[in-house]
Amino acid sequence: MQTPAKGESGKSAKETALAYLYEAGVNLHLLPINHDDWQHLSETIHTDGPTRAAGFRFRWVAPRELKRNTALETSIVWVQQTAPLQDSDFVPDVLGGSIRMVVHHHGAIPQITSARSTTIENAELSIAPEFIERTFHRRDLDPSWADILPRELTEGLLAASLGLTDDKAGIGDARLAAYPLRKRSAAYGGTLGLAVSTTAFLSVAGEEIAHRVLLDPFEDRLVRKAPIASACAGYAFLSDPDSKTGAFELRPDSGADLLDPERDPVALLDLDHVPSGRRKLSGPRVQVLTPAALGSDYDPPVQRPPFSFSSRTNKFAAVSAYCHCDSMMLLVEQFGFKIADYFAKIRRPLVVEHRAKMLAGSGARDGRGINAYVTPFRAEPVGPPWDARMLFGLADFADTWRNPLGLVADVRFVWHEFCHVMILAATGSTEFDFAHSAGDALAAIMDDPSSKLNKRNDDPCRGVTFPFIQLPLRRHDRRVEDGWGWNGTQYERPNPTYGLRDPAGYNAEQILSSTLFRLYCALGGDALRTNAEGNPEPDIERRRAAAYYCAYLIVNAIGSLGCVETEPTIEASQFATALMEADVGTSEVDDDGTPRLGGMVHKVVRWAFERQGLYQILSNSPRNEPGRPPAVDIFVDDNRAGSYGYSNSGWHALPGALWVRQNPDGGTADEPPTTSGQTNYVYVILRNRGDDAAMAASVDVFAATGPQADTWLPQAGYWLKLPGNNGPQTVPSGGSYTFGPFEWTPQAGIRNALLVRTSVDGDHSNIDDDSPLRCATGPTPVEYLVRSDNNLGYREWRLP
Repeated sequence: MQTPAKGESGKSAKETALAYLYEAGVNLHLLPINHDDWQHLSETIHTDGPTRAAGFRFRWVAPRELKRNTALETSIVWVQQTAPLQDSDFVPDVLGGSIRMVVHHHGAIPQITSARSTTIENAELSIAPEFIERTFHRRDLDPSWADILPRELTEGLLAASLGLTDDKAGIGDARLAAYPLRKRSAAYGGTLGLAVSTTAFLSVAGEEIAHRVLLDPFEDRLVRKAPIASACAGYAFLSDPDSKTGAFELRPDSGADLLDPERDPVALLDLDHVPSGRRKLSGPRVQVLTPAALGSDYDPPVQRPPFSFSSRTNKFAAVSAYCHCDSMMLLVEQFGFKIADYFAKIRRPLVVEHRAKMLAGSGARDGRGINAYVTPFRAEPVGPPWDARMLFGLADFADTWRNPLGLVADVRFVWHEFCHVMILAATGSTEFDFAHSAGDALAAIMDDPSSKLNKRNDDPCRGVTFPFIQLPLRRHDRRVEDGWGWNGTQYERPNPTYGLRDPAGYNAEQILSSTLFRLYCALGGDALRTNAEGNPEPDIERRRAAAYYCAYLIVNAIGSLGCVETEPTIEASQFATALMEADVGTSEVDDDGTPRLGGMVHKVVRWAFERQGLYQILSNSPRNEPGRPPAVDIFVDDNRAGSYGYSNSGWHALPGALWVRQNPDGGTADEPPTTSGQTNYVYVILRNRGDDAAMAASVDVFAATGPQADTWLPQAGYWLKLPGNNGPQTVPSGGSYTFGPFEWTPQAGIRNALLVRTSVDGDHSNIDDDSPLRCATGPTPVEYLVRSDNNLGYREWRLP
């Protein structure tokens, strides 16, 4: 990411990707693409259609453009792996096989910062001729079936396996696609099988629910039949009154007399008008379902404002449904994304049911269930493919008829479900393949800054993700040493579904929420300040800024993910990379007038996943320990040993890592700088926490005075580079090297500051002279730079 592959000025994202594929694939063999495949891509580059040709193993997929504030920042370019059938013009896609390239547009020259291959190795499709003739009553497969199967043929193949009767309208467009075989069979001679891939709306609890279907017609076997739905069974709470009060005294069965005082005044924006000056809970972004699925008695209110209702009513749940979901849609827009682009595949306005029937269980008929889920219903023939709905049940069974408590009233729970909508919009599935979702993380991060449960950073109450129900098994502070790591004993990788111990993937989600909450804490979520009494307290402003940027990274990363059939998110490392790409590709994000420049925190993202057990040395057994650092990871010690946990005791380099001598004698004891016009001498110890030696590492030292030391802005000349002995040196793994002396003449009667910048191939600083990162050009707060990049070190003196 720090040394991108640069394209040619004025070239499109696809043209840049094509050139990269030639260099990385054809020349260097780093990607599984040969010259013939590349030539086919070159000849078909100006079409987004599924241009297939016999013998070629890749085709273009329509790129995804990430635009913010009308400006194109990033393009995601895929080439889809295909599997030519031997001696045939039939060339289907390989499900999940692709090469993904991320192209950033920060200027005239496009830059590729990462590429990921999820292709299937040794992919070979070979079908016995007798099986083709027996199944399709013809000797060859029609090449067009790789894009769309005739409807009559699809219905004939699927009807019996799916239990369909005369009503087959619920079957969507279908095609034939290749999938990896788990074992060989009489039908196939290669490593791939062939399946009908489609979406079908099947009846569940009286509702038609979208299912993803894969049927192998030659073996007459359902490879996959899974609902496109998320579920959060068994967790309930109301608007998180425990976070507001800082205690666990209020429970889901508390009466309205206790809960109503915890209500907050809210703004319901852009409500639609109806006759007689009334408003309804529907707007351009969100619509509360009318008529309600449970009958007219449950319809959302239509009246003149204010919409003021007691907490234990269905009407209060309806107001909460509009308020919370609309605010989340607006936040995506505030991040700079256009709603129409980000949710292009979702019917808008987004439909929310404040009291809904459940998929199964006691609430399937009358809605008396503690549950919530997101699922797409059948969409109109013309329009986005997903009529996604957010459906919420009850929060408790204490009073389900007269004074019900709606689950949707809790914004933390709504964050969880809204994340499923974002995943569906990006991938065509409501869940990741490596974890349930990032919804728990969003709930924990967005509610933490103002929570009164976080008075102490180490308070165990702070780690409860849904404090209103106080369930100890749903937390976001899980320790990797206890097995809660990406290679730990508590993690079950779905294959293709989760095991009996973690059937819904909530263990995996807690690992993800612990990872992302660690990121939030490192970026300022653990920040403290001193109050008027001289006691430490949470720094709410800094925590809110950290939460805002973390949420932005999550929203951006999800939006960059590919369709599950092109690039399924089966590894945590894929999402980690997407988060880092989100930071690297960002120009700036403005939080209430305070812009944060992109490119500062990608190292912190990587570290957060590392500490949660990712990036392990390959092993056949689980490892309940942190992962490995980058191969080369040089740092200037600030008492964090190269890590990125937030330090409230200070962010300056240690005197033992950056020190001053009054003479160039190589001494290691720190001496006070002199200001009599005499030259002082600066020394720096550079350490390496990586497993490989840092070859030809370099160190630069800059000096600034007064308030100019607060900001990194190279063109303004605030920081002047010091002369000195900074020739490239090797820093061994786990070892150190001392650089210097650098000559420095501080000024009297003013604040003097030194900034150390270190760099090496494999680990550049975020502010190298030729860095493509936006933060490198500034203006960037020096404190933020140093806290988020262990290649940097800072000290200051206030000299008489």
